[in-house]
Amino acid sequence: MYAYPVFRRQSASSTRLLMAPSEEARALSNTVSGRAKPKEEVLAEATNFVAGHGGDPADRLLVLAHCQLQFGMFQGQRFRWLLENSLGYAVYLLHSISKETVQANPLSENKQLFQEFTSQITEMTVELEKFSRKQEMQKKAKDTGDQGYLMVEFGDFKGRSMKEVYEDQSQKAQALINYLKTADARPNTNMAIFKTYVLKRRAAASTLPSSASTSTGRPPAPSTSAVPPPAPSTSSASPAGFQSGAWKPATVKSLLARGNLSPSQLVKKLLSPVKLSPAPQLTSPRPSKPRQLFPSDSAEIADEEMVSAAAQCEAQLNTA
Repeated sequence: MYAYPVFRRQSASSTRLLMAPSEEARALSNTVSGRAKPKEEVLAEATNFVAGHGGDPADRLLVLAHCQLQFGMFQGQRFRWLLENSLGYAVYLLHSISKETVQANPLSENKQLFQEFTSQITEMTVELEKFSRKQEMQKKAKDTGDQGYLMVEFGDFKGRSMKEVYEDQSQKAQALINYLKTADARPNTNMAIFKTYVLKRRAAASTLPSSASTSTGRPPAPSTSAVPPPAPSTSSASPAGFQSGAWKPATVKSLLARGNLSPSQLVKKLLSPVKLSPAPQLTSPRPSKPRQLFPSDSAEIADEEMVSAAAQCEAQLNTA
């Protein structure tokens, strides 16, 4: 007689436990039903059973292992038997019991006995944590409408979300993703759901705009409908020399000090656009005639106009 359950596995060397019911469990489901027995009666029956089969009735775990279920589809079967023959259902019961409030009635007391027994079984603790996390991920997937939050339940990535595995750039993860694209998965299995998610993500990625047009950082092409720059005004404007700051006060004063220009010529030259000299050539210098700063002009301007122009020049020089 033993207390610790012997779990069914996929193979003798496998660490994966079988969750589906055994053939014996399928044959026995819903065979017994009735009102729950009191806790004292359940423990007394289990103690007598252990003693009658050569076990130690003082071994609490052994007695708990042989307590009978007072609820569920396998009512009347012993706790250890349930773990060995329908592990998935046992995990589901534990998850449900963990959310219930303890009450002083035979049904609730029997559930507490079952919880006391399974809390001492390491595999049950691990499977319960996985199941609880799976339920949380399913709820999130339902609330968000994103299947990527569902749990992967097979292979080396078991326990992780489908989205997490899909976005994992490791060689092993990407090998699984490439395999799933053409995998022959049985309908309604976790692998089939994961395959559907992979194909959906791939299809969505293929419809996105080319990354070359969004990640190169090139400035947008100038619009052909841009408003053209305004045409230069023909109204009175400051001479080019004053607009660009070419005529400095010192330059004007030096020109005024020269006596070889008449006042009318000086004013006209100050008010005329500046002619920029060509860029110097890199060839050897040649002797040339002295450059004439202003072209000669024989037209004369009245003294009143000259004084007015000089006043405008002086005002602009003072504000330069």
